[in-house]
Amino acid sequence: MLHLTCDTMTPRHPQSLPQALGRALLRASLALSAFCAWAAPAQANDLPKLTPALKQVLAALPLDQAKGDVTSLLQSLGKTECGGGLTGCYMTKSGSTQLYLYTSNTAQQTLLLVVNEKVAMPKLVKANVQALLAGTSMQDMIVSISTSDFDLDASRMPPDLRQIVRNSYFDVPRLSFSSGVQFAARTDVRGALRVAMDSIGFHVDKMTMRGGVVMPIPTDLMGGAGAGAGVADAMAHGETMKKSLGDALSPEAYIELQFAPGASINLAMPKAKLTETTLFLNNALTFGYKGYATFDGVSADRRALMQFQTPLTPGGVMDLADFSFFLASPAKMTLEDAARMLLAMATPDPRLAKYGGGFIRDISSIKQPLLAATQPLSVIQVKNTVPPAEYKFGDPSKPFPTDPKYFNIVVLGPLAQGGPLMKYSGGATILGQTFGMTNVIADAKGFNGLVANNINIKLGPLGRLPVKMAAEAVVDKGTQRVRLTGDVSGQHVEVTLDGATLAVDVNATCVNPFEIKVKAAFTPTTNIADVFEGQGGVSVDPAKLPSCVGKALEDAYNKIAKEYKNMGGFSATEANKALKKIADDAAAAAAQAAKEAKERARALAEKSTSEGKKAFTSAGNSIGKGATNAVVKATGGKTAKAHKPTELELMFHRTVFDWDYYYDTKGAAWGNTDLFDYWLKTGFAKGERASNEFWMPDYRKRYSVKGSNYDLLYEWWVYYQFEGRQGSPTFSLQAYKQRYPDLKNYNYLDLMNHWLDHGRYEGRSGKP
Repeated sequence: MLHLTCDTMTPRHPQSLPQALGRALLRASLALSAFCAWAAPAQANDLPKLTPALKQVLAALPLDQAKGDVTSLLQSLGKTECGGGLTGCYMTKSGSTQLYLYTSNTAQQTLLLVVNEKVAMPKLVKANVQALLAGTSMQDMIVSISTSDFDLDASRMPPDLRQIVRNSYFDVPRLSFSSGVQFAARTDVRGALRVAMDSIGFHVDKMTMRGGVVMPIPTDLMGGAGAGAGVADAMAHGETMKKSLGDALSPEAYIELQFAPGASINLAMPKAKLTETTLFLNNALTFGYKGYATFDGVSADRRALMQFQTPLTPGGVMDLADFSFFLASPAKMTLEDAARMLLAMATPDPRLAKYGGGFIRDISSIKQPLLAATQPLSVIQVKNTVPPAEYKFGDPSKPFPTDPKYFNIVVLGPLAQGGPLMKYSGGATILGQTFGMTNVIADAKGFNGLVANNINIKLGPLGRLPVKMAAEAVVDKGTQRVRLTGDVSGQHVEVTLDGATLAVDVNATCVNPFEIKVKAAFTPTTNIADVFEGQGGVSVDPAKLPSCVGKALEDAYNKIAKEYKNMGGFSATEANKALKKIADDAAAAAAQAAKEAKERARALAEKSTSEGKKAFTSAGNSIGKGATNAVVKATGGKTAKAHKPTELELMFHRTVFDWDYYYDTKGAAWGNTDLFDYWLKTGFAKGERASNEFWMPDYRKRYSVKGSNYDLLYEWWVYYQFEGRQGSPTFSLQAYKQRYPDLKNYNYLDLMNHWLDHGRYEGRSGKP
């Protein structure tokens, strides 16, 4: 059974209320009186008890043209079929006005008031917004008063409502309303808002409008809530109504204008095609639109969700200096796509002239460079790391995203915070290789982006290895550069994209004396690893590389001769020739240095006044060839017994001590040592070898000589002259005589003198 409590709606203090509010409440009072008069028929139709908040808001609606119809309709609601979990559906109509009630008792109650005719737009929105809509008309307006969010599928619509949705609401599969008070209508927008829309390309006459209803909140909205179990629901519903009416007054509240699903809008600025489009205008006079945007030169499957907004003056003029675009790209787009988006922002508009023209300052100045660089930019894919789900107009399950994380592209005007610029961010894939996150910035300085990562590529003979590569895209008035650069052990790796040509340049170093230089055509699907895979590189002459000298140069030649022997370019044969020359030059340099050191030592020796030098001179020995020994002079070369030499004479006999030979045993290591004195005091006693012809330990062993060193020297001196004995492992008088026929008549003394004075200087051999 239906129980209604009807309280008087007459204002208690009308003189204290604003005139408009007083009129609204008076209308609400009259409507409520009619509603109360309808209670008995409602009971007969077994209607549920209506929430007082709904009754009061319905009565207070600023719809003068429908007031009479509402009054009569309230008395004639009748039950109709419905589904979707609802327990009650009611409807009635009178003339052009229809009223629907959808209810699940107190859990949900929704009233839909439909005005099935063309009317001037009622004062449903805030005054400053209403002023921009002067002259706007509405067809088939629907006002929803609901205690909860409400979706009404087409399958649950009575035929009359279904026909209205088909004719005026683009035959959408459902109507969606939020809790509180909302309106929707097929709308012909006029006034300053229409002018603003036309200026950016929205040349349309018909669309749907929806928004929250701004109206005075009845002072006793909670009155007549009833008693018992329904009080809590009635209280909650009253709060819902008050909140919705308050929200409609807040600066963030906005109305929406929507086109038919699938409608394609060709924007004038920026130059783009919009689908699934919704326009909005809030109480702060911020105007904008949202939907899918496809830009010239960007494939349709790479459309981006885009939202644009800009302030309007009270007169409806756009302040395009403070605009902003937010775009959510699909999972993958390229920098070419971003460049073409940017070019769309270059649309000239007089309102942007003082900011350099276009939505980005001076962007038109790099239009041609950007067009020239589109193919290189096409190889740089930027992945939206959080791509949005599919959006579909009119489908509550596929709403337009509101979380900023989805929007990876932003365009800000000159006066917007951080503007003017275009920023495009995401994970980068370049020539088939995955890089890190990149930010591409387009502003007054041009278009540029930078990202780096290790990528695995084959570098000629070095094989596959990770290379830290930085990818750079720079386009401005004087530069169009898209390239990847990196270094491996000082070896510079660079990949440059110019037009349709990819150029690889890996320079040679002393450590890695090979280079890779190749040019090839490329496409967006080219993988840079495949390009490097087919390049073995060629060796280069290390001598032509800067700072490649000394041991490093020799190592480089060795690398080519061994590791790179099968490569083209500078060959292994050439490397071996260079190594031989290095060795020869080193030997010659060492010989020259040794010669110079020996000459310095010889000069010091000739100036020596030591005891050893005196003994050397006394023995008739001298430095250099052509010396005639004093012992030889004393004997006249005839007999060894004519004169028995002293020990010092034998120690410095020229077959025993040869200054040149003795010096060469250590060379420069002697330093400033006086060899005469050293031999006298140390070398002889140690049994060192001081000549090619004689070595005491070898002679003693060879001939089993006993006795002192003097005895040994004396025996050598006697017997080499008479028997031609061999005094060292490297010299034999008998072999010398047998080897040269011109010496066959020489006695051994003359033979030794010939060797010492002539033979060894003539290149003859005295080897055994």
